[in-house]
Amino acid sequence: MKPSTNERAKPADVKTEAPAWAGESQAMKTIKRIFLVLVAFFSGAAVMAIELAGNRILAPWFGNSLYTWTGLLGVILVCISGGYYLGGFLADRWPSWRMLVHILALAALTSMMIPVVQGKLEAPLGSMSVIAGPIVASLCLFAVPGILLGTVSPFAIRLASLLSGDKHVGVSAGMIGMLSTLGSVVGTFATGFVLIPLMPLRSLFMVAGLVLASLAVLGYLLFMPLARGRRVLLSVCMVGSSMMAALLVTMTDSGSGPNVLYEKNSFYHRIRVYDREESNGRNSWILSLDSTTEGGQFQDGKGGMPVEYTKFWELARVVTPNLQRAVFLGGGAYTMPEAVRDAFTNATVDVIEIDPKVIDVGRRYFRVDDYPRLHPVASDARRYMRLTDQRYDLIFGDAYNGVHNIPAHLITREFFQTIETHLSDDGVLLQWVHFYESSEPLVRLVLRTLRGTFAYSTTWGGNAD
Repeated sequence: MKPSTNERAKPADVKTEAPAWAGESQAMKTIKRIFLVLVAFFSGAAVMAIELAGNRILAPWFGNSLYTWTGLLGVILVCISGGYYLGGFLADRWPSWRMLVHILALAALTSMMIPVVQGKLEAPLGSMSVIAGPIVASLCLFAVPGILLGTVSPFAIRLASLLSGDKHVGVSAGMIGMLSTLGSVVGTFATGFVLIPLMPLRSLFMVAGLVLASLAVLGYLLFMPLARGRRVLLSVCMVGSSMMAALLVTMTDSGSGPNVLYEKNSFYHRIRVYDREESNGRNSWILSLDSTTEGGQFQDGKGGMPVEYTKFWELARVVTPNLQRAVFLGGGAYTMPEAVRDAFTNATVDVIEIDPKVIDVGRRYFRVDDYPRLHPVASDARRYMRLTDQRYDLIFGDAYNGVHNIPAHLITREFFQTIETHLSDDGVLLQWVHFYESSEPLVRLVLRTLRGTFAYSTTWGGNAD
């Protein structure tokens, strides 16, 4: 019988080599699949943890505004996209488990180093514009860990496919994509609802880095082709490097400053209260929310206002001389609501503050509990005004997202129409807007919207702190 063409082409002394996956035990394949499940899930969670915590880093520099979120999200997405391509390239060239473990180790170390880099770059980057600043800062802080974490998914897909001899590429891609997305969902909820309010940002990056480092250590123990003793030694070195990074983060100055009395990250802000000596020799406690100075009070309690713009409450004496009930949209340091209570002794003052932690700070540092007819309410201003049936002689708008931005939903025509329905017959809305050269378009838009809603409007100007 004549041999086929393929049989004639194959030399008799050449043996066909079985693929590496074919000789593995079923137990080892199961271990590898479980490892890929953990890697895909926790790398997806780490991406979202870094992204959400990243906004809390940038907000004190540039404000918690649309510009900050846009710059951060854009940079993270670009980095992840680059990581996808890099991961696919590396997976085709070196589809080894060791390479995946090395990537995890680098992602862990660079994630833990973010607070260190932050401390070094706060001065040069914090003075940049609110548009370019978030982009440049995000590149400097999050580009490397973002790219490294982006490489994980395509690399994990390739390894999962190899476990089945490339017979189930679609299933492998779907499984890794699903697990990565589920990890991102869990990371988002855990970071936003639990981790950021409960722990310092520096610790949050350490948690993300240590989770990735733990996966890397597990990978070294499982997949490094070394004697058991050397694998253990390598894992110990990895743990030691992580601990050194944690120590470095702990020892690095957090940037709070010696005069900071209180600092906490809430759901909405980085809240700081600090001691400041004024030009008249008196000391004041100043409240800062992200990049905005929200007000302050003199410690001696003898009156006066250390933050210049808060003196505009005096307009209430002119426009509402018979004031009985007022509401302030934005609590801040409670300087103005308390001044209104002092000036109008029979008045009731509501203060709508979205952040419950700011209310707690007001009680602790700014004498809120000394005013029984001052009622702080933890709510969004627009939601409160839509739901309340109360009418006010004075409504004072003083809510900000950073120095240059008012929350967009608080300066719309619909919101001002809601305000109008809650003014008494002689009631007045006082809307404070910071004026800077860069905020001139915002001021013009607010004025145009106010004039299109109310029958009468006027403006006052002056220095702002």
